[in-house]
Amino acid sequence: MTGTTAHLILAMAVFLVIHVVPSSALRGRLVAMMGQGGYLAFYSILSLVGIVWVVMAFNAAAFSGLLWYQPYVMNHVAALLILLGFILFIGGQTQPNPASVGQSVAAGDDPARGFMRITRHPFLVSVVLWGTAHMLVRGDYNALIFFGGFLVLAAAGTLLIDAKRRKADPDGWARYSAVTSIVPFLAILQGRNRLVVRELGWWRLLLAVVVFIGFLHLHPIIMGVDPLP
Repeated sequence: MTGTTAHLILAMAVFLVIHVVPSSALRGRLVAMMGQGGYLAFYSILSLVGIVWVVMAFNAAAFSGLLWYQPYVMNHVAALLILLGFILFIGGQTQPNPASVGQSVAAGDDPARGFMRITRHPFLVSVVLWGTAHMLVRGDYNALIFFGGFLVLAAAGTLLIDAKRRKADPDGWARYSAVTSIVPFLAILQGRNRLVVRELGWWRLLLAVVVFIGFLHLHPIIMGVDPLP
């Protein structure tokens, strides 16, 4: 069944609105009505429905015309960005992160360790890299809406989380943000931190490469497009 770009825009708009809820006054009202557990369950289901709707709308949308043509070299640039994204995603999900729900800034002189030295938001930055990579090789309107929507949501998320953590723990967050950055490697390049390779864990890097290669080969099955030359 062929869909429209307008349907995709609607789905993405709703998906973005859903993700504004945790940072709005509505969250407090919903928690008061449902309790914390009920709210989390409701929000998880709503988010899942939203992302399924967006993906289905994107896959069904008829071709909407090109905004730009990309040179072939961008395929290689995109592949490198996605590999870095997998590394940050796996690293961020398997190490303590003060920016995550339920975690706090560690006491002591070294509040950022491992992948947090690279960026304090590994997961969200991995989504930004994923969105950027796909927009480099997809110049059509639908791709801009789909991948650009996720990119904007993830980028905004880094700022919203920073604001919430700063409000919840001003002193701890000040120490943490002083030695970290949102942009990967920026704090290291500025001399505010250093890269400690042993803290990354060789198995995380190896796992990221294996998952990356696996997704390259499964991409035609999952998305119907072969990213390999």
